[in-house]
Amino acid sequence: MKIFFLGIVLTMSQLIYSQDAGKGWWTFTFPGKNDKPMLLDLRYLNEKVAGQNGFIGLSKDGESFVDGRGKAIRFWASNGGDMANEVSDSALAAEAKFLAQRGVNLVRFHGSINPEGKEKNLFAVDTAEVNNIWRCVAAMKSEGIYTVISPFWPHNGHMGGVSKEWGIEGYGEKDDMWAVLFFNDRLQSAYRQWIKYLYTTPNPHTNTALKDDPAVAIIQIENEDAVFFWTMQGIKPALRKMIGTQFAGWLRKKYGSLELVRKAWGAARHKDDDFNNSIVGLIGMYEMTIPENDTTAIRLRDQVAFYAETQRNFYDGIYKYIREELGCRQLVNANNWRTASQSRLLDLERWTNAGVEVMAVNKYFDPGHNGPNNGWRIDPGDQYTSPSAWKNPQDISTNIRQVAGHPMMVTEGGWNLPNKYQTEGPLLVAAYGGLTGLDAFFWFHPGSVGFDMNPYFTFLNLGGQHPLKRWTNATPGEAGMYPANALIQRLGYVKESEPILHEDRTMQQLLRRDIPLVYEEQSFDPNRDFIFNNKNSITDQTLPALLFLTGKVEVNLDSQSDSARLNPRWRSMVDERKKQVRSVTGQHLLDYGKGIFELNAPKAKAVSGFLAAKEKFQLGDVEISSINEYATIEVVSMDEQVISESAKILVQVGTVFRPTGWKEEKGTFTHAGRKVEGFTILQTGKMPWLGMAAAGTIRIRNARISRAMQLDADGRLLREWKLTRDKTMVSLQLLPDAYYILLQ
Repeated sequence: MKIFFLGIVLTMSQLIYSQDAGKGWWTFTFPGKNDKPMLLDLRYLNEKVAGQNGFIGLSKDGESFVDGRGKAIRFWASNGGDMANEVSDSALAAEAKFLAQRGVNLVRFHGSINPEGKEKNLFAVDTAEVNNIWRCVAAMKSEGIYTVISPFWPHNGHMGGVSKEWGIEGYGEKDDMWAVLFFNDRLQSAYRQWIKYLYTTPNPHTNTALKDDPAVAIIQIENEDAVFFWTMQGIKPALRKMIGTQFAGWLRKKYGSLELVRKAWGAARHKDDDFNNSIVGLIGMYEMTIPENDTTAIRLRDQVAFYAETQRNFYDGIYKYIREELGCRQLVNANNWRTASQSRLLDLERWTNAGVEVMAVNKYFDPGHNGPNNGWRIDPGDQYTSPSAWKNPQDISTNIRQVAGHPMMVTEGGWNLPNKYQTEGPLLVAAYGGLTGLDAFFWFHPGSVGFDMNPYFTFLNLGGQHPLKRWTNATPGEAGMYPANALIQRLGYVKESEPILHEDRTMQQLLRRDIPLVYEEQSFDPNRDFIFNNKNSITDQTLPALLFLTGKVEVNLDSQSDSARLNPRWRSMVDERKKQVRSVTGQHLLDYGKGIFELNAPKAKAVSGFLAAKEKFQLGDVEISSINEYATIEVVSMDEQVISESAKILVQVGTVFRPTGWKEEKGTFTHAGRKVEGFTILQTGKMPWLGMAAAGTIRIRNARISRAMQLDADGRLLREWKLTRDKTMVSLQLLPDAYYILLQ
């Protein structure tokens, strides 16, 4: 679901903005006609065959992954397994090879194996979808890539429709089935049948059932559904009645009778209450996003507890079925969703997921895109703000309250087009993900095999232009930035911090919906953000969101007392006056006033952002100078030695990329209820991609490096570059089309 962007800006002192290559821009080609050996190929980081050492497991503290031998394993991850739905076996194998060469060792198949709406039997399985999952596992396995399987999403479009003959009262044709799975026994029974077929039937492409295949790393129960999200407002009357009846049964167990419930609740009444027929009305989601009031406090806590226990019991029950009935040995994740109020409900939502091993969330970085079809495409006339994360640190996708005792994954994320500044994304994830111990970030979503060299909906013609695909991430600015950052992540080049903040929270505190010391900001998704600028999610917090950039923030959701441990050093790391924040490890510096990030680790050095605002950067043994208005420049060891001793170094340069002929103009418009400055897209352009020319110099204190090779987008030799040596320093002048440079 992603796509590309770009346009205007970035003027450098000696470069002139142009609509065409040759005047400040260079032409991006892939794969090209280069038949020389591939010199940048990270396939060696992967196992020969995924799972060759056994099933993925947990570390002793439960917070990270190990392979079957108990050895730590780190992932650079991508969505795209479901490309198997659209491509041949040979194309799927080519995509697996492409991903492995760029450092990917974990993919996610996001699909729905339920019957399509035209199938009248709810208990039938979509065998074509299952076969594509099997094909995905086999293809990725052969390239040393593990698979995460997400087999169900109750969004109607993903389900292929809903049949009235399924027997789900009140649902049919075009209805989404939000929350039905948590409360409807019939749908739960069907779900069990679907996954039984998926996991226990031998995979014809490997001759091994998925339950016995260690190449399947993690089983995800479902995608993006929750009792604490706004979708609960739109459930059908039949489901509302069913839930009200179940709530009545829950209350009887707690209080003894509904009459005693009345007394406990006092004046709290609801228009749908029908106690004589054992139906209890449901308070709306909005009430859960605001502070308690004396009249409804007890009633609302009961409903919140009922919702939480119901969702937790469902996940725990399915986990038991997967583990004991089906015999699956893989780790399990329940869900990956958020809430109507991140401050008041997110910890409770994650408690409902905590009965299984792995935690997850979906988090995108908002490009500020407005348009009538902004959920899936970019049209001429659309508007966008194109923010940089380096100037908007509260929105950074790695700002996550991790749950103690569990690994944490972002199962969907990325810098959605039309963002100009995609090249910052992979570095940010590697740098801050490494700092906080984030275990996997799945980029969403490859739009083609290899780089997407036709990211347009060519079947649509809008005044001679084609809309751009919104969700492809197979762009020079995103997938092209994988290699250096896969090295950083997979080889552990960034030091992980001890918790800068550890909170212990009791169930009583969660049910009161008390606000934690610091919470995650609302994440972004144009297809699921039904309420923009939700002020109920922007409540006061004791600590600034910048705390997430100093080190790991974690919460224990199974405590007997409310307490917190905060590293007092955080105050010296956050300077809101200078608009700077440093990490507790000393390896990260973000100047969010200027929009410049610096990573200074022994084996990885990088600068990213609006570099012309500073121009010169001293990172230990590496000096970087650049007058690019915007660029990401990385210097990363490839042989696991510190930069000064390394005999093989990757220099990776990403600036701004856009289609040829892209045109836009600056302007002001309304986005998410606010007046903002941004751009109106005049022309969506055409292929090929163009890259804004790099301008700068890199100097490295290293006596071993004597050769510089410029590589193309496929990692093959283009030309030798001249190096100059000055005493202990070796210097490299960046050519305008710098992308990958191998130093040896």
